[in-house]
Amino acid sequence: MAPMLKFTVQVSKPELIRPEIPTPREFKYLSNIDDQKGLRNHIPFVHFYPPSTASSQTHDQDPVGLIKQALARALVYYYPVAGRLRHADKGKLVVDCCGEGVIFREGNADIKLAQLREADGGLKPPFPQWESLLVDDLWGSVLITDSPLLRMQVTRLACGGFVLAYTLNHCICDAYGAYILIKAISEFCLNPTQAAPSLLPAWGRQALHPRSPPTISYPHHEYDVTSSSPHDPEDPTAAYTETDFKSLAQTSVFLSRADISSLKNQTYSQKSPAFHAIAWCLWRARTRTLMSPQSTTRLLFPIDTRFQSTPSLPEGYYGSAVVFACAIAKAGELVDSPLHYASNLISQVKKVVTEIEYRASMLDFIEMNRRREFVADGGFAVSDMSKLRFVDLDFGWGKGVYGGPGRAGTGLVPGMVTSVIGHKNEEGVEGVLALVSLPAEYVEKFRKEVRKEIDCGNSYAKHISVL
Repeated sequence: MAPMLKFTVQVSKPELIRPEIPTPREFKYLSNIDDQKGLRNHIPFVHFYPPSTASSQTHDQDPVGLIKQALARALVYYYPVAGRLRHADKGKLVVDCCGEGVIFREGNADIKLAQLREADGGLKPPFPQWESLLVDDLWGSVLITDSPLLRMQVTRLACGGFVLAYTLNHCICDAYGAYILIKAISEFCLNPTQAAPSLLPAWGRQALHPRSPPTISYPHHEYDVTSSSPHDPEDPTAAYTETDFKSLAQTSVFLSRADISSLKNQTYSQKSPAFHAIAWCLWRARTRTLMSPQSTTRLLFPIDTRFQSTPSLPEGYYGSAVVFACAIAKAGELVDSPLHYASNLISQVKKVVTEIEYRASMLDFIEMNRRREFVADGGFAVSDMSKLRFVDLDFGWGKGVYGGPGRAGTGLVPGMVTSVIGHKNEEGVEGVLALVSLPAEYVEKFRKEVRKEIDCGNSYAKHISVL
């Protein structure tokens, strides 16, 4: 988004929104996945909506009051979100379901949605004046305990549309959990008399207790301790401040379905998963851009275990349920080998982490290793959110124009995490959007390296067609 696009946003003071009726007072167990150090951060999301139409608008014309009321109702069912994280024994975090509430702000912006869409090739991160659209955005591992777990802002636009932005403590939910929570709010906006969310939330952490005795069945390279790590293992984020995150430039790279097909050409099979093609393309491009050939690079990618591991998690589970695969390669070998080399690395580690026993082994590893952080040395994490249709959530104004992560730069380590979401560009072309943060001087090189990978796929397809 073009930095020269300027507008004013007037934002109210924060208000605490509590569940609309009393909820249970209790402490709730967080799993070892929830409160591991690598997830002690915040995940920001944003939705942009156009002005209402007679066919789509069925409620109060003001989105602020409507969403605020729906939020209070949803918190009755998601009442731990209205609580606070507290420290317990041995570095463990627990949820104090105290009902203190979540932060809510309203804003008014003197700009129209059409103006935002016309700037810099369409509505996509990085958004102009993001810090005004979500005043309470949090970077890195700050305000994890004794602080609101959800911070939300609804900003009216001059055209009658609005922006819904919010950030959630990652310990209380993952991206899927965020999606079903916000979906519940959208349902209460559409039908304020609806008795309950269509999908009832479930806590379900009892299925994620470590075993007794703990048993580590697999190597867990995602938590490797490297000799070059500059951080105190007891406080891995001590060296990183908000300034460290914000000093990186943000960009987003659009890959069309045709681009993804081009990448798949290099694996000899169009049946290869799309995410594999996207992940190895980004991994190789980033490695070429930032790393020396002699260094070791690691690709981490989360895999949701909700529907494939045992014991099974209940329907409506909104906590973190991911295990992290970790592919390792020498930087020089990764970038000099054919693209299917990276594909094979990803396939091999994915096969291991999707085995039934792996999640239990991970829980036990964390239990025995004091919640070690993810390996940061040479680490690059790609989070696949492409199946979560945030953009389709309807609060009474129809589907959004953009819905998904609000920015790159989530996680504990600046620049380490890239999110991939489904996206349709302004020309109506379907594909995915990768949100990336890099030192400013490397942004254009990275974008060129991504395009080079895609063009190699096109060249390969032409070569095969000739043979």
